[in-house]
Amino acid sequence: MKIKIKRDLLLDNINKVSKAISTKNLIPTLSGIKFELSKNGLTLTASNNDITIQKFIPSDKKNMSIDEEGIIIIQGKEIADIVRIIPDEEINIEVIDDLKVLIYTDDERIKYDLNVINKDEYPEVKLDRSENYITISSEELLNIVRETAFAVSTDESRPVLTGINFKLNGDILECSSTDSYRLAKKEIRISKPVEELHNIIIPGKNIIEFSRIIDNKSSEIKLHIFSNKVLFEEEDLLSAELEVVPAGKARDYGLDGSMIAGYGHDDRCCGYASLMA
Repeated sequence: MKIKIKRDLLLDNINKVSKAISTKNLIPTLSGIKFELSKNGLTLTASNNDITIQKFIPSDKKNMSIDEEGIIIIQGKEIADIVRIIPDEEINIEVIDDLKVLIYTDDERIKYDLNVINKDEYPEVKLDRSENYITISSEELLNIVRETAFAVSTDESRPVLTGINFKLNGDILECSSTDSYRLAKKEIRISKPVEELHNIIIPGKNIIEFSRIIDNKSSEIKLHIFSNKVLFEEEDLLSAELEVVPAGKARDYGLDGSMIAGYGHDDRCCGYASLMA
């Protein structure tokens, strides 16, 4: 693998996928970023099992020059720190014998030699897509996160309350969250009704991280919903797959009748103080 790429372009996209890297992960290979270079462009992938973020950078003579295709896994923190401090406009990345990667400037005034992670040890990442996806604007998704994430619980002993409940029924997407003291709800109407009912809980910290890397506020985002995961696919070739859990009944989470009734109080967004005894 050998490529010359604009430094700012590479750094921006490394920062995006790095949101999926966890320093607490017990699988060493998941501390790395996967660089997959083809004639069509460069794909960056990072994952911590709970969230996977992938960004494709299309091949463009103005932004990159591809000499040799290939796949490598580089420690995420190391590559981010190196690219950040290189002052030149362009960066060269070259793999040597699949064991080392050289990162250098054209005049080789700055040159780094790094060990790479064995690509065979990196888990296979397959971002599944559904034919029955729904489409919402990035602005709507950001509003959902902003108006519901504040009520997500931080108590890990009740993990089901640490997420945002996405309930899709017909042409209504209802999103709600609670920490058992506050309750927030946001409803939007989608353009294409769905026949199947979806009711899942997305971990709040993961969807917040994804919302932070959405640059284009006017783009459309496709939601591919499955029983155990959801894929957010943005127009700007940015994809994030988040693990989810099936949602149950509100009473199963310790909410009393007064709070449950509050869910239907407002069809926009609402927060409640606890009504529990």
